[in-house]
Order: sequence, then C-alpha cells, then structure tokens
Amino acid sequence: MRASGVEVLVETTDWGVIGYLEAYLRLPLFARRLALILDLIARRSPDLLLLVDFPGFNLQLARRLRRLPIVYYIPPMAYGRRGDRAAKIAPLGMRLLTIFPFEAEAYARAGADVAFVGHPSVDLARGPEDRGAVRRALGVPEDAPAVGLLPGSRWQEIRGLLPVMLGAAARIRGALPGARYLLPLASARFGTLVHGMVGRRGLPVTVVEGRARDVLAASDVVITASGTATLEAALLATPMIVVYRVSWLTWIVAHWVTSLKFAALPNILADRAIVPELFRGDVNPERLAAEVLALLRDDARRQTMREALWQVTRALGEPGAIARAAREVITVARARTAR
Repeated sequence: MRASGVEVLVETTDWGVIGYLEAYLRLPLFARRLALILDLIARRSPDLLLLVDFPGFNLQLARRLRRLPIVYYIPPMAYGRRGDRAAKIAPLGMRLLTIFPFEAEAYARAGADVAFVGHPSVDLARGPEDRGAVRRALGVPEDAPAVGLLPGSRWQEIRGLLPVMLGAAARIRGALPGARYLLPLASARFGTLVHGMVGRRGLPVTVVEGRARDVLAASDVVITASGTATLEAALLATPMIVVYRVSWLTWIVAHWVTSLKFAALPNILADRAIVPELFRGDVNPERLAAEVLALLRDDARRQTMREALWQVTRALGEPGAIARAAREVITVARARTAR
C-alpha cells in the first residue's frame, strides 16, 4: 500500500497472531490499539471505511463505526463455522466482498449485502514462461530435486515452523544429497532471524526476498504453512505438504467452533484430501521428511496431485478479482457522495 501511494498512519504488519489463546493473552494490547485506530478515524473523518481480513480486530471497528459506509474485503469465515456467524454480521450493514464462492453463499443465506469477487491469487500467481530459467536464476541445477520451504508470514509461524522444516531438510539431504532448498522471505524484517536459523544448519538453502511465486514454480515439492500460500501453490499446480502448529487450547477451540473436515484451502475447496495435512505432534522433522521423500520418489502421485490442484482452482473465479473488488469499493463511495 505504501508503494502505491497510501499514507500509512500506523504500521500493523506485526499485529497478526495465530491462535485463540495467543490472541486472548494480547487483549489489553489490542484494546489500546483499537482506541488508537478509533481516534485516528474520528480525527480524519473518512467517507468510507475499507476493512481487510483481520476479523477479531476489524469486527470491533465495524460495530463501533456503523455511522460510516463500510466495505469488508475478505470478511470473517462463515462457511463451516458453528454459531451462525453470518447471521450476526449481516445486521451490521456492510458491503461484504468474499474471495470464495461458498463464503458468499453462507452470507447471502443470512441476508447480508455480499458479492463474490474472486480470489486475488488468481491474478497474482502466474507461472513463469520458462521454469528452467527460474530454477537457474535461483541456483538450482537442472537435475536437482528442489524443495520449497514456506514457514509463513508471521514471527510466530517462522519461529515455530522453520526449525522443523530445516530439520526435515537435513534428513532429506541424507537420502537425496543433491536436493536443493528454496526459502522465500515474506518480508525483509525476517531476514536476520531466518538467515541465522539457516546458517546454523549448513544446508544448501537459498533464501530469497519477495519471490515466493518463483520458489513455488521452481520447486518439485513445497512444505508450506496453512494459508494463502497453499492456494498460490495450487494455482501453479505445485505438489505440497501443509503444516499447521498451534497451542493445544487453540486446537480444541478450533474443533469446537468449526465443522470443517480440513484446514488446507485446496482440500476445503475440493472437500477431499488432495494434499497431506500435518498438525501439532505430526509436525516433526522425521514425518515431514518422509512425506517429502514419498512425493519426490513417486512421479505418478505428484502428477495426480497436480491435476487435482488444477481442477480445484477453478472455484476461485476468473482473473480480475482485484479490479472487481476495487470497483465495488468505488460504487459504495460514490453512493455516499451522492447522498
């Protein structure tokens, strides 16, 4: 946003928290942040409030600022959620822009003002014209197996998942000495932490900044944290293993509040297990290495997974999702101006 000319009043990139317990322990901090943002909005008096994801915080803003026209891009998950969250959000009167069709259907049933605009990854996750050139640019020999390591985009995820991924890489190297590892930095601010972890291992890991899609395109298999990266990998038909690590209390609460059978987005979209999912105790170097080696050694299984991923991404909508979302925001803003 800053690069596009947005005036950033508060830097929020480190606010993300994974887990219910983890968020609960930070409630006093988030209460102060909420007061800060409410004060900024009151002083700036905007014509429209555009909320993006971040449900725990943004819903509090929406409830307190109902006097303003609000567009919520990527509203809170309603599909597969117990307690009829959609029915509680619908009366807030926001224009909701969903990136999954099943989320739009859930909100529409509750009477919300909602539109399905498609997933932005469809616009962003384009494969390279020459995969071999990307591999060479990343220093991967033509005949070397390449494993992508994507531990997530939050401090909490990187500290919890990257050591396990590197441990798996060490075991894979014992079985496949020629394997290479590619690790994209979600942000330069993680550089010191990530380079320190990688340096202590002495593994052939190439750390690159801001080239996650190149890493996904160049890799034969990726190990990725659950989240948007799984969809970007799916759009490139890159085989993957999805990992998720949270506290035991968060794990229990998640099973209580949702009825979903899967956590990985490709599996949710397909309503079946296309890619392996590993949680909590199963996220260990031995299990991860075994899953990666099984995929690397089975060409037919990788091809089957690629084909299934291609099929599942059709549910994400046509290209142009970002432009459609922008047009929706402009429409609401113009309606406010007309009034």
